[in-house]
Amino acid sequence: ALLDRAETQINQHKHTDKHDEDEENAILASVSKTLGRISTKFFSTSQANAGSRRRDERAKKTDDFKRKYKAAFESDFSLGTAGTRENSEIKSNLSLHDFLSRLKKWKQRLEAQVSATPVDLPLIESSPTLALFSSEAPDLWAGSCDPRQSNSPSLDRERIRDTEDGLNPPSASSDATTAAASAALAVANAASKEGVGGHYGGGSAAIEIPGQYVPNRTNCLDSKPNPELHAKLVCFESKLTVLRRNEHLVRRIGMIGSDGKTYRFLLQFAIPYWTRTDERTSQLHYIVDKLLRKGILSSRSYLSVQPTAVIPIAQRLRMTAEKDSRLSLDDAYRRVCEREGEIHDSIVNYFQQAVADNLEKRKYSALEGPEKKRVEKAAKLEIYTNICETMVDARILLKNMHLALDGPEGLYQFRRSFAGQLAANSLFQYVFCVVERNPSRFVFDQRNGQVLAPDFRFAYSNQGFLEGNELPFRMTPNIKNLIGNHLLEGRFTPSMATIAACVHDQREEIGSILRLILRDDIVSWYTSKSMAKSDTKTQELEKQLADRVTKNVSLVQARFSACKPNKKKENGILGRDAIDLKVRKLLEEATAPESLCMMPTTYHPWL
Repeated sequence: ALLDRAETQINQHKHTDKHDEDEENAILASVSKTLGRISTKFFSTSQANAGSRRRDERAKKTDDFKRKYKAAFESDFSLGTAGTRENSEIKSNLSLHDFLSRLKKWKQRLEAQVSATPVDLPLIESSPTLALFSSEAPDLWAGSCDPRQSNSPSLDRERIRDTEDGLNPPSASSDATTAAASAALAVANAASKEGVGGHYGGGSAAIEIPGQYVPNRTNCLDSKPNPELHAKLVCFESKLTVLRRNEHLVRRIGMIGSDGKTYRFLLQFAIPYWTRTDERTSQLHYIVDKLLRKGILSSRSYLSVQPTAVIPIAQRLRMTAEKDSRLSLDDAYRRVCEREGEIHDSIVNYFQQAVADNLEKRKYSALEGPEKKRVEKAAKLEIYTNICETMVDARILLKNMHLALDGPEGLYQFRRSFAGQLAANSLFQYVFCVVERNPSRFVFDQRNGQVLAPDFRFAYSNQGFLEGNELPFRMTPNIKNLIGNHLLEGRFTPSMATIAACVHDQREEIGSILRLILRDDIVSWYTSKSMAKSDTKTQELEKQLADRVTKNVSLVQARFSACKPNKKKENGILGRDAIDLKVRKLLEEATAPESLCMMPTTYHPWL
């Protein structure tokens, strides 16, 4: 993150004409202070650890890390001991180029260390309690998990009394019914003693697999949940898997359910605002999926959106459901780089250096005004086109799916489903101003084409209004080739317009829901910047933000309305423009090389 910020600042510094020395000193001071804080956080010596005789494994690894990297880190960036504010200032004449080159060197050095982390870890070493957990899910039937129905013996007593009075003569079926009722009563009594939910305890001693309730799961029934039919936790997998997600290493744990399936979840550290945003994203997907089931055209086109289960565990810890068939654009590209022996960021480095050399040849620093922007865009477009044509394969995802699926029929069905799912995801990106859709955040399921929405956060301006995107949605060359031109015209574009029309037709019903979602999101966004000290102040904040919420809801509904099929009439005659003209314009903007070449390098527009 520091390297990305430094590269952004140095690019902005190159494009300015005035106060070069002052701006360079300001950037150097900012980066130096950040490095000082990093040194303090990771290399300072804790007094408690220094005097402790019994250190755990983590403390030993921390000491080894400090001993291995501390001196070299402080020497490379001219930092004083302990990284204090006074000593963290630059002691040598380091330029911005020196900072960038050394940050890149340290990034590669630490990535090599991180890549040496074992892929699998024994669960018994990480958590003996979970490794030794074992449970046998009982046979449950309707009502056995509801103590209000089966905890009272009145029904059983009535049945026994009727049998004794001769109203219901004993038979094999009545004996079986009585035995079942007695068993249900025993289960309910045990459940009440366990105290694991419900008004009187509810459920049984068995633990349910997380993510089986609304809004983490949606289906065509929309009925009251039946806990007795939910999968129960039997045990945990014996190994943890270490995976790379968004430039971080996370652990994935597997839960074996009573239905024989293995449910896998990522254990992620996240700030509370991110977790609450993911919960609202699940709510949004759940509501839109219900609307799509009501729409005639959307139902005939088999359009749907599925939420991703996000379960908070602690204030900064959550579980996110993940399947083995999950694949991101970044993962596919990394596999290609590993197979060909290339560095993952080699294209980024080439693009930055080639653009700098090209601008220098064009005497960029001597230009001013619109001519300066035109020359910059021409230089980036030239380098971007060269990368797409000669350096990066535009069929990485398509080749991956050719290997993963059996035959052309399976591939066609996948591409058709993927195009419909991506249409909904792209529409949400545009309507809700979702940014930072980097390759690591473009994720889909290889089995059914479901497009997932990790870190699907709305973008706000400093005033709290939804901020427009640089691009309406991500449609880079690899994604475009995975869909194919025929499905891009015949499936993606109509699906996007159909979903927009379906939401627009239910605008009165969804208006209040959008207001709640956007209100909660902007309040959480503001409180994440400055924490509200009491409920009263939170309520005051909601009143202050009411006008901004109204404008954001109006913007969202206006964008849904603009994307729906629009039959314009001139003097009673239909116009010649396509009814999905807005969607086609958005698609053209998202795929235009002139727009993609101006995106930040972290976006990887050539993928």
